[in-house]
Amino acid sequence: MRQKGSITVFLSLILVCVSALIFALLESARTAGVRYYLQTAADAAMDSLYSNFHKELWENYRLILYEGVDEQTVEKDYMRYVKDYIDKSNIYKLDEPKAEVMDLRRITDDSAFWFENELTEYMKYNLVDFSGSVESFEEAKKDVEQANIIRNITVAYGGHTKEAVKVEKSLMRITESLNNISSAKSELEAYIAAQDEEGCRASLITIESEADSLSDKLKLYEEAADNFEKSLSNTESELKEEWEKLTSENKELFEEGTGDYRNYSNFLGWGGKYFQRRITTEVITKVEAAKENSQNMAERYELIDSIAELDADEDADEIEDKWELLELSCNDISTPVIDSAHGIADESREESLESMMDFLSGDIISLVLPSDRYLSLGSVDKASFPSSLTNNISAKEIDPVDNLLLNEYSARFFADFSDNTDKEFAYELEYIYAGFDTDKANLSATLTDILALRTGLNYIHILSDSEKMEQVNDLALTIAGTAGFPKLSVLISFLILSVWSLAESVADIKALLNKEKVAFFKTKEDWRLGLDSLMNSPKSVLDDMDKKESGLDYESYTKYLLLMIDSNLRDYRMMDMMQNNISGKEADFKMESMIYASKIRVYAKSYRVFSSLSIGGTELISLSPSYKLYTEAIGAY
Repeated sequence: MRQKGSITVFLSLILVCVSALIFALLESARTAGVRYYLQTAADAAMDSLYSNFHKELWENYRLILYEGVDEQTVEKDYMRYVKDYIDKSNIYKLDEPKAEVMDLRRITDDSAFWFENELTEYMKYNLVDFSGSVESFEEAKKDVEQANIIRNITVAYGGHTKEAVKVEKSLMRITESLNNISSAKSELEAYIAAQDEEGCRASLITIESEADSLSDKLKLYEEAADNFEKSLSNTESELKEEWEKLTSENKELFEEGTGDYRNYSNFLGWGGKYFQRRITTEVITKVEAAKENSQNMAERYELIDSIAELDADEDADEIEDKWELLELSCNDISTPVIDSAHGIADESREESLESMMDFLSGDIISLVLPSDRYLSLGSVDKASFPSSLTNNISAKEIDPVDNLLLNEYSARFFADFSDNTDKEFAYELEYIYAGFDTDKANLSATLTDILALRTGLNYIHILSDSEKMEQVNDLALTIAGTAGFPKLSVLISFLILSVWSLAESVADIKALLNKEKVAFFKTKEDWRLGLDSLMNSPKSVLDDMDKKESGLDYESYTKYLLLMIDSNLRDYRMMDMMQNNISGKEADFKMESMIYASKIRVYAKSYRVFSSLSIGGTELISLSPSYKLYTEAIGAY
């Protein structure tokens, strides 16, 4: 017999199963929606967070960065935006949000990688007046390196010329004493023949004085000769690596001339077993022979005294005998002569060259600062700068194009001497290059290195100009003369070249600071200073120069210098200047607080909706009425 209500029970059971399935599917779909909503909220909050970029950085330096002092600050700022979405979650029922910073990429991190990335991206689309190519700038970089090496060589060997001249002058002083002894002996012989007692005494005093002075003069000579050899050997050792970096063409320009310095050293007796200190031995022998003239001087003075005490009428014969004894005694006085060639013919011109070199090697700023400009005395405290706080500043490879773009950026956004800015710390581009804490030190370092660059380039120009080289050689021969060491004129020509190229370079820098232009590689038409005028009036000639219209300006030369420093160091120093300028308005501003990218994890609590509506609720299936979930958002500029 069929039971009544069985169908109802059956359908009820089926309905329970079907409703449980439906609500489970709905809850699953809702959970997926919750997760999507949370992800959307996290991403949108990240976008909102990064929309609050630092306005001063953007307006002044075109950098888009978010300021987050620490992780707690970032989390707090981020949660302000997340909470808006949580509060409006509606059917998704999100609650108890929490943010956790998983990763922060500060602009000062990773060897300034993110800094370079942002700036290069900006510069690629904002190169209005950028000119030149990577190839041309790479060639210019090589030219700068060659010019610096050449300058180092010329300065070093020009200094050795001064040392060689010192050797020659010390030999001249010895020769002067020997010549004075010879002249005094000739006078002595005449006084003996005339039986002039006072004349004899004066001549003997001269001979004795000059003989006694020879010890000191010989010592000075040996010290000068030793110093020349030691200094030359040190230079040859120190410049060995740089010498190998020279191009074959530049090597040819210097090989013969620098080789003459070694020949000169050999001439002094430093050439090994074949020389055996020939000149030094010769000089020592001659000096020792002359010093022997001081012997028996007491006897000679006694003879003269005894002659004076005798009566000319009564002791005539005895007087005559004593004059003969004096003559015999004085015949022993030697008058040696140094046979080897030595000395210089025109000391005054040589001394003018040295004084000119000293003048041009003085404080560069005082030599070139325009009369209508004042030197900035600004200074900064580097203690809180990124370059001082970051420990991972190390040399790295950088794409040549990016390097050029960053150099161009630095010149465009940072002031230099030519900008004549009213900033307290005025020479920013110079700081980026040199890194000192005062304007004066940075300007001095920059000008010194531009001077080195220009000196090398000007030196090459003189060597390649036959007319100028003829002037140099003529002056060197005039100074050296024909009596000295045959190659001494070549050594002196090095000094002349050093002085002339240095003077031209000082004139170049003075022109640059007056907002004129200077050709990188000069022609005859670009040359400013004549050798004759320079020798006659080195100071006044720098104030009376022709203005040149073609070439590069001061900023361009500074950019060339920036090619020579590590790009990483340049980047951090740019950040230094950004921080220095903005902190003047915002005292707490720090570049290390500027964030480029971040990864933040968001936690939230959600509640079950459809599960609780099913028959039996969550208790029947042992589910918690709420659950936690999380997602991650990544933000970057």
